[in-house]
Amino acid sequence: MAISTLTLRRWHRRFALVLGIFFVIQGLTGAIAQHRFWLMQATNPDLYRVKSNGNPLPPGDILAALKKSKPDFQVAHMMYPAAVSPNTAILVMGGRDTSKHDMSRMVTVDQFQDQVIAEQAGSSGWVGLADAIHKSLIFGTPGKVILTMLGVGVVIFSALGVVIWFRTRQTSRNAKGVVKLHRTAGIAASLFIISVAGTGTALNLYTWAEKTSGRSVFKSNMEMAAHSTMAMSPKVDANMAYAIAQKAVGNLHMSAFGPAGPHAKNYWFAFMDARLKRTDVLVDPQSGVVIGTYPSGLTSGGDGIRAWLFPIHSGYVVGPVGGVIYSLIGVSVSLWVMTGFIMWRRQRRPKRKAAPVAVA
Repeated sequence: MAISTLTLRRWHRRFALVLGIFFVIQGLTGAIAQHRFWLMQATNPDLYRVKSNGNPLPPGDILAALKKSKPDFQVAHMMYPAAVSPNTAILVMGGRDTSKHDMSRMVTVDQFQDQVIAEQAGSSGWVGLADAIHKSLIFGTPGKVILTMLGVGVVIFSALGVVIWFRTRQTSRNAKGVVKLHRTAGIAASLFIISVAGTGTALNLYTWAEKTSGRSVFKSNMEMAAHSTMAMSPKVDANMAYAIAQKAVGNLHMSAFGPAGPHAKNYWFAFMDARLKRTDVLVDPQSGVVIGTYPSGLTSGGDGIRAWLFPIHSGYVVGPVGGVIYSLIGVSVSLWVMTGFIMWRRQRRPKRKAAPVAVA
């Protein structure tokens, strides 16, 4: 039995009321996360902006600068700026508690001038907070559950909108104003929303399972160090390890680096291509041998569909231009939700009763 268009509209409205705020939050925080390096520069240039001048220094030189300026600071890992934003400072996460993997502090470093800029508590301010909210990292397991449910709801919501548009395309030809704007924007954005919500939900589920299964290359590298009974000084320095890792993956952009030491058994490198497909590399600090290259930063199962989820979700599947387009559409989702809310409010208003006609 076919479901009537009226019933579909009712369900569409119900989903819209529940998911409207979620739409706005995810659209805005996603755009912030997408352009976090530029936003950090714009809001705090003294801390994050550097002058791009030639090639950035290799990680070994950054470690040396930190050791000279802050000898008691233990580096956990470094976050390098995206290829499209080379004039953003390197973010070095770490701390001073040598008994564990301390990441309570952050130091910014000018990778072109070999200069430590500043140290502060926590991560990259409100931009980092927006990224954490987008991924529901600050809400733990309950946040992951809610994010998954809402993501599935968004897909269903958008699919209902497509069906309603198709069924009413003839009767709504003369629609005007807010109604016309909502219908046009809705069908134009439907495929985008289904794609982003679907891949985002899949990423949420994948990363959730990967963390609990211990398949993260970064995390497993730290765990190997924690269970090791011998602490040996690296025979291969960080710069040589970087050259070895770069040769193993070809012309890819390094997005993160972790030194070998008491907190990590091997040198760890994360590389990205122009579509933001990630490849991790582990290099043995004693022999300089590449232990392995790992798609999506996972010890297993990181290739295939998994490798393409983030490029599709971010729009970088077609390169940096796609990322900008996706961000603009993500922000415009807020306007689309507002037009739907206006329509809902109008339809809820009770119709005014006609005034009685006076009888002579």
